[in-house]
Amino acid sequence: MQLSRYYNRSIVSSLIKLGAPVVAGNIGLVLMGLIDNAMVGELGYLPLAAAGISNTVYFIATIFGIGVLMVFSANIAAEQTKDRPKTESLIGASLFINWLVALFTFGVLLLLHHFFEVFQQTEAINAEARPYFRIVACSVFPMFLYLTLKSVADGHNLTKAAMNATFLALGLNAFLNWVLIFGNLGFKAYGLVGAGYATLIGRCFMAIYVLVYCIRKPEIRFKISTFWTRLYRKHILTLLKLGIPSGGQFFFEVSAFAGAAIMAGWIGEKDLAAHTIAIQLASITYMFGSGLGVAGMIKTGETWAQKKYKKTLEIGRNTTALVSAFMALFALVFVVFRVPLVRIFSDDAMVIEIASNLMILAALFQFFDGLQAVSLGLLRGMNDTKIPSLITLVVYWAIALPAAYILGIVWKLDMVGIWIALTLALILASLFLYRRFLTLSKERITS
Repeated sequence: MQLSRYYNRSIVSSLIKLGAPVVAGNIGLVLMGLIDNAMVGELGYLPLAAAGISNTVYFIATIFGIGVLMVFSANIAAEQTKDRPKTESLIGASLFINWLVALFTFGVLLLLHHFFEVFQQTEAINAEARPYFRIVACSVFPMFLYLTLKSVADGHNLTKAAMNATFLALGLNAFLNWVLIFGNLGFKAYGLVGAGYATLIGRCFMAIYVLVYCIRKPEIRFKISTFWTRLYRKHILTLLKLGIPSGGQFFFEVSAFAGAAIMAGWIGEKDLAAHTIAIQLASITYMFGSGLGVAGMIKTGETWAQKKYKKTLEIGRNTTALVSAFMALFALVFVVFRVPLVRIFSDDAMVIEIASNLMILAALFQFFDGLQAVSLGLLRGMNDTKIPSLITLVVYWAIALPAAYILGIVWKLDMVGIWIALTLALILASLFLYRRFLTLSKERITS
């Protein structure tokens, strides 16, 4: 085995340079959730569980749209080195699709709010969750606009803009939580609803920040007129053709995790609170895999469009090796420091015990979660979204959800059984998706 296949200093350096701001920005987004949960957790385990199920349902509805938006940066990266007019057309098409997807998603959120009881949570959780969910649902418009504009900047290798927006919003969100949840500075104590208002305002700030950045950055040549001109049918159809399967990938995975959270609520309120803590901590380390996966996607998008297939294969291998090293380190941290990490979010003895046990499984869970995120990113850079979407459908819906129900509910292994099923699904997904990347790359090299 040649070490250079998996460690090329110049490739690793470029991945870190490009991916580090994405990772930092992703961590900032997760930290918002962590801060929300930590501050809401001071109100008790019931508001924490309500926030957990509300955010889970929110992401069930929004994740398809997020997946659609994820293909924009790779396509912009492929064009911006060759044809600036086509890049402007892609930006316009991206914004047009953004508004279509946002309107559709908001409609879904309204339906879910109306039929919230379908998730079969306790009456106490429903009473806490619905007002919070109603406010957070409104944040889909600024959140989608932020993600689209982030893709525009990322596609031009300008990844620091989103990072700056995220960390400024992080401070704003924490301050607004302190004011609105607990009623400081003369404001009324809104409790969990206050966290919803803070989230909405924070997401609006992020969208405005990145919008101003894109307009003012000469490399992007972004114009307000892009909103209603240059919407070429070819680019709209191309992005939808790639984006809809990509949205399916995200939806199949996240809906399986959301299903696990719903099952946790069937087991008990404290089990759901423990699951919320463990999945939130795993989300932090996932952001390293996801962020470096974006860097790999951008780089493979450039080399694949230039027909440099050997370079694409080398970039993919190096990205995978780099993420593997990070995720292995985090796995060790999860095992060794599992109890102190859980205590950040709750002082309830039973919640701490359940969540601490889950953290051992979460160590393995997050390792393979990072690897499958990287492989999906690499395949998006190669404009391959249909087969990966099919893989995620089979792994998460045909395997993960039934296994979680059987192990957790039927066999009464509770949260441990559910997490075993999710971890198995991530192992299978990471293996099949990376194999797909290797197969496509080698086929182009030998053709």
